[in-house]
Amino acid sequence: MGRQAELDIATAQTIESADAAEATGAAAVPPRPADVIGELPVGWDLPRTGHVRLGPLPGNWSLDRVVRSHGWCGLPPNAYDRGRQRFHRTLELPDAGPLTVTVSAAGTVSWGRTTATPSDRRLIKATMRRMLCLDVDVSELHRACAGFPALAWVSKVGGGRLLRSPTVWEDLARMLATTNCSWSLTRSMLTKLVDTLGTEGPAGERAFPSRDAVVRAGVDHLRDVVRAGYRAESFVALAATDEPIESWLDPSVADDEVQAAILRLRGFGPYAAQGMLGLLGRPRGLAIDSWVRAKLPALLGLSERMTDAEIAARYAPLGQWAGWGLWLELTKDWFDESAGETQPRIPVTTE
Repeated sequence: MGRQAELDIATAQTIESADAAEATGAAAVPPRPADVIGELPVGWDLPRTGHVRLGPLPGNWSLDRVVRSHGWCGLPPNAYDRGRQRFHRTLELPDAGPLTVTVSAAGTVSWGRTTATPSDRRLIKATMRRMLCLDVDVSELHRACAGFPALAWVSKVGGGRLLRSPTVWEDLARMLATTNCSWSLTRSMLTKLVDTLGTEGPAGERAFPSRDAVVRAGVDHLRDVVRAGYRAESFVALAATDEPIESWLDPSVADDEVQAAILRLRGFGPYAAQGMLGLLGRPRGLAIDSWVRAKLPALLGLSERMTDAEIAARYAPLGQWAGWGLWLELTKDWFDESAGETQPRIPVTTE
């Protein structure tokens, strides 16, 4: 049968057992710490009192591949149990307030504490479909990758969908927290942001803070408590911006127009803007940084680093999908337990 087959069967049995436990309303079974990416949010383990199906799933969609597409999965109030393929997220709902929900690989969302009102249940479903890119059409990207031998595998695994936040505001705030710093500092900033400014639910859950909460807190709080450093003013400016940021999800708004608007935001340079395009479901730029320059030659078995021009030339045949091609090739080993990095991250920007 082979070791990998045994592992696949064992994982499937664990997932099925967890599904059965949730169906009976049981509390969630604690995962092994080594299986968890991020910190499990309060409420993840409450006995299940509510369930909703996500609805139709694309044929090549994978919860694991979308959730681990980059580092958002381990930043609060998100966490991922890789062993059971359970994605946890605290949402702020109109009636229940902050509530931690759990998504299974089979496309079921469950939660504890409340059965949830109809309006909350609709919002849970719509939000999780957005976060998990269930309505994103990646067929054009897959056609481009099919003609690029090193990326011929992409369509088979449904690659090209990035885990997103419930709002463009949150994605922008997370992207801002990655600029010119280590990943550990990014995680620390966002943890403090959620812990000190996120609305608290009845069970102690904490949602991602609203724009108003950040504006009210002000620069001093962002600098002295969140420890955002020079980004403190940028966080407040972002929260207070008049730019119609949520409208950037509208495909009728041109990519160039969106990128220009992102670049007008304080603290956002070309790298962050190009990365944000991907989170908005748009073709993204190459977004080359020190991580890319070091990792790509190693993946390709080259003894010397590649220049930015050489990297651009490699992916030029993909046209507008060049940035996606670079990201997919760089992160392929995240899903191969026997090779390279397996923990998702966002490269540190150096603008």
